[in-house]
Order: sequence, then structure tokens, then C-alpha cells
Amino acid sequence: MIYNKPMKKKIAACTAALSIMITAGAAFTGCKNAESYVKQIYSMGSYAKLTAAKSDISKEDFDSLHERVRVFLTKTDNSISSVMSTSYIYKFNMAEAGAAVEVDKTAYEILSLAKQVYVKTDGCFNPAIWYSEDLYGFLNHSAAELEGMPYMREWTGENEDRYLPLPEEKYVTAFRELSQCFGEVELREDDGRYYAVKPDKTVTVKGDSNVYSLRVDLGGIGKGWCADVVNKMLTEEGIGYGYFSFSESSMSLKKYNGNKSGNYTLMLRDPRGVFGSPFASVSVSGENLSTSSDHLQYYYVDGVRYSHIIDPVTGSPVQTGIASVTIIGGSAAEADALTTALAAMGKEKAVEYINKNLSDCKVIMLVFEGGNGKIITNCPKKIKIENSAYKIANTVDSGKIVLN
Repeated sequence: MIYNKPMKKKIAACTAALSIMITAGAAFTGCKNAESYVKQIYSMGSYAKLTAAKSDISKEDFDSLHERVRVFLTKTDNSISSVMSTSYIYKFNMAEAGAAVEVDKTAYEILSLAKQVYVKTDGCFNPAIWYSEDLYGFLNHSAAELEGMPYMREWTGENEDRYLPLPEEKYVTAFRELSQCFGEVELREDDGRYYAVKPDKTVTVKGDSNVYSLRVDLGGIGKGWCADVVNKMLTEEGIGYGYFSFSESSMSLKKYNGNKSGNYTLMLRDPRGVFGSPFASVSVSGENLSTSSDHLQYYYVDGVRYSHIIDPVTGSPVQTGIASVTIIGGSAAEADALTTALAAMGKEKAVEYINKNLSDCKVIMLVFEGGNGKIITNCPKKIKIENSAYKIANTVDSGKIVLN
């Protein structure tokens, strides 16, 4: 059986493949007042970037901050990784149904926040879709792990035309059913120790001797959570100019020291355009933000695009037409989770959710219907369209999106 990392069309070697680009980054200008320290950190399978204006912090203190951020990101990865056998989430995933698994404070806090967003979105954000992600080929495994996964299939085709044949419906149904018990995960603290209790729920599949219990993947909220924590670290250091970007999909921005406005220009990547090209841009400072897009991991089967964003309702990759969602404002962690949830909701339900719950945030969605792309946003006056093929397909009344 062959099961390698999926080969997706136009995928970069690094997952920090320009979901959001900062084109006014202080490090990239020659202006004297825009001089900044810049460091990259590799963690969670992607790169994070830390910057701070030289006027705000000394080189020695910035190096110290960089090391603390690096240690923090490594610790978080060691806590919530679903592939690292020593992590708390891995141990939770491998435990028997109904087991109480001791976790650290990091895993406890991120699981707690994930449960909150799960409830807020009526299950449209659901980190318990681990098996569904795996079923469609978007997770990686060691050779030893593959032995216990009979639902794996061999990749077909070569290079950019490589794809994974669709899974058997019996597995789609079983894993979808299993994911629905995420709300039953019990979290408790006892005398300074933290525990996650796995739901006493299993599923079986006809012709498969395995008994499957719940597994979670916190990748849809973890990077945003890290961005929020690093933002606090920047504030504590007195840094007013700079930013932290994790995988260029979750960011915490201070001000930009290269212009009078203090704004960074964010270029939102076009998931259907030439690699790296934007569909819109927006000026931002002093905000947290996250984006979800289907351009990094995907393949086609019979002309249908299957991406890594799973719809918990169907147990399959989303087919809502929403290709990209960006939320600016609030916490980066919630935005990280909510962008995924909105993509799963579909256009009408997403707009209803935005109008009801995200009026204090800027939300920008790129939606494809019948092959045509359009932008839906609650801040049309704040964005600049960078691709003339797309138009804004709504108006705004009293801060609420009104679809045309």
C-alpha cells in the first residue's frame, strides 16, 4: 500500500504559502524609520515570523524575546500535535473510549476554547474530524501507523495530476457520526492537574475489524491561539511597532513604522489565481486576524475539487463554494476557528452568522458559484479589489451584509 504526502496542484513546499501577504512589512523597506528586527521560527510544520521596530527594543532584548517565542511554540507543538507520539493530544487520540487522559494546561485551554467555538457555531467548527481528514488523504503517518488503517487508498496519477480515489461511503458515514460526539469531551481540573475525558463512543465499519474512537486535530485553532499569546508577549515588551505571523494565516499586528498611518497592507491570496497573486487587499494595524483558504491542500476527482477543509455535517471536504475567508478583529484563535466554520456553513448561513455575531470584525469571503468568483464582505469600503475578475456581490446596511 502506498500512502505518501498528497501532491496538490500549485502547492508549496512550506505550508506558509501566502494565505495573507504583508506587502508593507517594515523589514522590506529602505526607510530609516522603518528599520526592524526580523526572525523566523519553524514550528507546527510551517514558519512563523516575528518582527519589532528597532526603536522599540534593543537587539539583545529582541533576541531574548525571539528565543522565548521559539520555546513557547515548541512547547505548544509538543502539547497539541496530533502526529507527535509524545504529545498530550496524541495520547488522547490513542486512548480507549471513555478514558480520562491527563493533559497539560496548554492542551486544556485550547480544547476548552475549541469546545466554546463548537457550541457557538452549532458544530460547524469541529476539531473531531480527524478521521475524515485522514480518509480524504490530508494527514501524514508513519509506515507503522498505516498497518491499522485499512481505509487508506493508493494515490493515482503523477505530479500535478496526482489524486486520491474517493473513499467508501461506509467510512464517510461512520467517521461523520463519530465526530458528532466532540461536544461530549469532558474537561476538568483537579488540584492543578488537567484532564480530558474521551467520549464513551465508538464506531465500526462492515468488513473492518477495527473499533474507532474519537480523535481530534487542533490545527484549525492552534496557530491562532499562539498568535494571541505572542501578541501579549509583544505588548509586555513595550513593542508598539511590529507583528507576529504564523504560517501567514494567523497574525497579530501592532503598528507599521514605515508610514504616517501606521497601517500594514495585507494582500489576500487568490486561491484560484496565479500562485501568490492577491484578489483583494486591506489596510490594518493593531488587530488580530486569521484566514482559511482551500488553495494549499486539494486535488480533483472527476472535475470536483476536494480540499482539506472538512464539512462536519457531511464528513467530506466542503462543497459550499466558499474558497477563502478572512476575519480581522477579536482574537486570532477564534478567528482561526471561525474562518473554517464559515467555509463549512455555506454562503447564506455564513452571512447570517456574520451579521449576528461578527459585526465588530471585518470579514472578507471569496465565493465561487458556477465557476464565477465574487467577494462578500461587511467592509466593502475598507478593501481594495486586486483582481478585476471579482466584484463585491453585496451591499451593507447598518453594518449588516445584504446579498444582491
